[in-house]
Amino acid sequence: MNQALKTYMDTRLRENQFIQYIGLELTDIDLHTASMELNIQDHHMQHTGFTHGGVTATICDVTTGIAAYTAVYNGTEMSKNVVTVDLKISYVNPSTAPKLRAVGKVMKAGQNLIFCEGQVFDVFATGEEKLVATCVSIMAAVDIPLKSTVKK
Repeated sequence: MNQALKTYMDTRLRENQFIQYIGLELTDIDLHTASMELNIQDHHMQHTGFTHGGVTATICDVTTGIAAYTAVYNGTEMSKNVVTVDLKISYVNPSTAPKLRAVGKVMKAGQNLIFCEGQVFDVFATGEEKLVATCVSIMAAVDIPLKSTVKK
């Protein structure tokens, strides 16, 4: 794990109200890879008792996005911002565990586009994991200023 990068991203994520609201936590980060976890709460569930597919899509998007940020990290800060251009989710199994774990990886980083892949796993109380979804994302490195506060 790259501790400097983790500290930097943790600070950025604390400022992201949506990430805080849903409860995503960055657990590991290094060059071209990131892992996140989410403890499932009632508001993450759909009506039949599975974790909502939108939650799974969100954790795919955010985890691959954070992996993409590592491609524009210059050692002290992000040189550019990263936004999602395309996201494809393949749902493999319904999510029934009390925790989700996602892994995002940069497959190729160009000057403007960053191609990523991700996986989301159910994590059961026993420690056993089951694949829930896979994703492919394309992120764009853009010159949008990095904001440290959100104006309401």
